[in-house]
Amino acid sequence: MGSGFSGRSRTFIKRLMMTVDEIYLNIAQSISNAIEDANWAEAKLDIEVVANGVVAYTGDYQVNNTTIDLSVRKIPRDVRNWLRELHSVTTSGGNNKWNRAIFSLTPDGKFNIEFIWDQDLHDEIERLAKS
Repeated sequence: MGSGFSGRSRTFIKRLMMTVDEIYLNIAQSISNAIEDANWAEAKLDIEVVANGVVAYTGDYQVNNTTIDLSVRKIPRDVRNWLRELHSVTTSGGNNKWNRAIFSLTPDGKFNIEFIWDQDLHDEIERLAKS
């Protein structure tokens, strides 16, 4: 019998899944597009992923040694889905456990992402879930 999916459907489903590199590129482009000053030096997106894949983030960028808040309203909501997918892919099998990340970006497109396990955040979420 089979799975009930035609070859065309399976191909479509595979296309919905992004590679980690595609996720990074989309996040970087979204951050860059949200910055209102052409003379920025570095931008950061602080990310939290908590229970059931809930994603929160804030950000800022540097202009002439001044920190300016990044308007997260200018970042597409798709970023949440990309971050959920990134979390799922990078933590599969119980490896590389993280619940916070810092995505740093420079104007030339270079980026770095630091994955962090924040036990205090985890404990707070657990405590709130029980109340």
